[in-house]
Amino acid sequence: MTEDELRKPLGARMVGKTSRRAPRVEGMTLLALGVGGALAVAAAWALFARDPLGGEPVAVASIERRSPTPPEAQSVEPAAREAGEAARAPETRDGVPIVRPGDPMPKVGPVIIRIPGADSSPASASGPAAGAAEVGVAMLEDSRYGPLPRIAPDGRRPADVYARRPSGGAIKGPRVALVVAGLGIGREATLAAIEGLPGEVTLAFSPYGAEVADFAERARRDGHETLIQIPMEPFAYPSNDAGPQTLLASLPASANLERLRWALARAKGYVGAAPLAGGRFLQDDEALQPVFTELARRGLLFLGQTDRDSRFGAIADRAGLPNARAGAPIDVSPEASAIDAALADLERRAKETGAAVGWTSASPLALKRIEAWRAGLASRGVTLAPLTAALNAEGPS
Repeated sequence: MTEDELRKPLGARMVGKTSRRAPRVEGMTLLALGVGGALAVAAAWALFARDPLGGEPVAVASIERRSPTPPEAQSVEPAAREAGEAARAPETRDGVPIVRPGDPMPKVGPVIIRIPGADSSPASASGPAAGAAEVGVAMLEDSRYGPLPRIAPDGRRPADVYARRPSGGAIKGPRVALVVAGLGIGREATLAAIEGLPGEVTLAFSPYGAEVADFAERARRDGHETLIQIPMEPFAYPSNDAGPQTLLASLPASANLERLRWALARAKGYVGAAPLAGGRFLQDDEALQPVFTELARRGLLFLGQTDRDSRFGAIADRAGLPNARAGAPIDVSPEASAIDAALADLERRAKETGAAVGWTSASPLALKRIEAWRAGLASRGVTLAPLTAALNAEGPS
């Protein structure tokens, strides 16, 4: 401690030290006041500026004034652009690119190589078979499940438009309609029915096949009338289950109609619907009425499968739904003699009533016996006819 410090009073020393530190304190105070003021201004702006996008990223764009495009250029440019885009866009089928000679190959994924003039379906090379109408856009309705059939604005019904036209003119005399059902699941059996049976045989497709839409279209183009099968509650459900999306007597009408639309959207170009199972559902009037009303509203017909379903006819008539009933399946017994007897009984019923409808699966034995039976059918005074021709002769059930 120096002599000067000893001689100075205590207070004088403190004043000196305080005065030396003052500038630092004042600087910190000013900095704090500045930061606080900035925060206060920002808070006030956020509260009172009423800017809902405050804090969002901002971009500045320059806007140039241009003279309007002449009308001629406006009409030409979009068309040219769309044509260019269409030319660049690859043709696809079910999401798989179709490659033709001269097209660049995709770098990854599967492709369909199309050879000009070649096609796996004879009918598609020359167009639909005689009497097979194209699927009309006017008779399709968009839905969450896909296109659904409907009556066209001009009144045309799918049951009429997609009906097979008799090749020899109007059918006279007794007629037999034969429906081969359960198609679309097994590829070999389905192709055997489409390719091996005459166009007068009606083909019914299960909604569960992965290629059901393609098979149904091929059958239609080959001249067959087609039906879509609707899964319906069988007896002893659920131990005996028709499959997913089955219509159930215990469900509300709205739920059953959604399930019906799912099945109807699985294919296009069919004349009507037929049950897949359905013994229990077809005996519940309350559950059946809204389903039949929906089918009638869409211009379809309905084919009941067995004698046990006979009570549905009155409900269908009330709904305005054209309907017919097949007898017991002709291949209920997997023996050639039993199938031959069932076909003979079908022929007898046609002679007695004017028309009869038979129902069978596409088993190899059934297809073989049908081929042998129909060979001499005309000589016995009976005509093999599509379902719609037999229904018109038979009338509603």
